[in-house]
Amino acid sequence: MHPTRRTFGGALLIAAAAAIGFIICLVDYFTPHGPIAHSWGALLVLVATALMLLAALWAAFGGAARWLLVVLDVLIIVDILGTGFCAYLLETPALLIAMLVGFVGWILHLASDGLRSSA
Repeated sequence: MHPTRRTFGGALLIAAAAAIGFIICLVDYFTPHGPIAHSWGALLVLVATALMLLAALWAAFGGAARWLLVVLDVLIIVDILGTGFCAYLLETPALLIAMLVGFVGWILHLASDGLRSSA
């Protein structure tokens, strides 16, 4: 089963948001004397955004069983919500905006997947 163009775009939007979030968190983590420099919370978000990037790319390009794609969709939204909450607690508005973009991508991904299933 190959992803349709719209599913592909939604998953790529999630991947782009995750990549941007990863870069933001990487800079925040390694910025000396920053408010969240070398904190466990920033490291957690760093790992979570990297995993979100891998899951979104797998959902976009990987041919997998339907149950695995459903599991990836659930894990991606848990990651988006958790990372967004951490971004709020770490006071990183740019990361929060990236997660909002990822949430929009997740909605587009699910909406286009529903259109593909009903056709």
